[in-house]
Amino acid sequence: MKNEEAHAAWERLKPNTHFAVGQLADLIADDNGSADAVFGAYMVAKKDLARSMQELLRSTLPPSRPAFEELRSRISQSLQERFGDRVPQKYLAVPYDTVANQDLFGLLHEHLGQPVETTVLRAVNADDIHTERRIRELREMGLRLEAAKRDGVGYYVLKSLDLDPDQMKALVVKAIKKSSAPEPEQNRLIGILEEC
Repeated sequence: MKNEEAHAAWERLKPNTHFAVGQLADLIADDNGSADAVFGAYMVAKKDLARSMQELLRSTLPPSRPAFEELRSRISQSLQERFGDRVPQKYLAVPYDTVANQDLFGLLHEHLGQPVETTVLRAVNADDIHTERRIRELREMGLRLEAAKRDGVGYYVLKSLDLDPDQMKALVVKAIKKSSAPEPEQNRLIGILEEC
């Protein structure tokens, strides 16, 4: 195990998951069981399994926070170098500092240059339906992520840790557009960025 904290969480979650899966199996095997009971047990087991599998997968990876912090630091430095003297600092904050972003980056970083199945990425995110959105956010942060399908299986490849300069500019434009600044001020700042 590369991540002892995640391994300990996996060990804590195993008994409840085992119980929930057992309950579901028993209800499925019962020819007289109601559909509502089976579905209810499925929902509990699905949630427990998603959380357990998330921690099991995390336990096989090094802790992702240090690498994610280093990435965020490089993005911040790039934003400062390129735009620090042109736009106010409030538009240069690095977004997307969530555990989901961090874990997805950690998994992709561990497999740099190699395909990672979308289902595995969902598993590290506890099967969250917003996993694809979190991956898009990593791309917005400047990561060179390629999506593809092979034999009907979707996957992503983190091609490089080199940041995409076009995405750096897009990050700042997005921050300006989301701000409460008046539209003429937003347009002025975006115009300045277009000259960069």
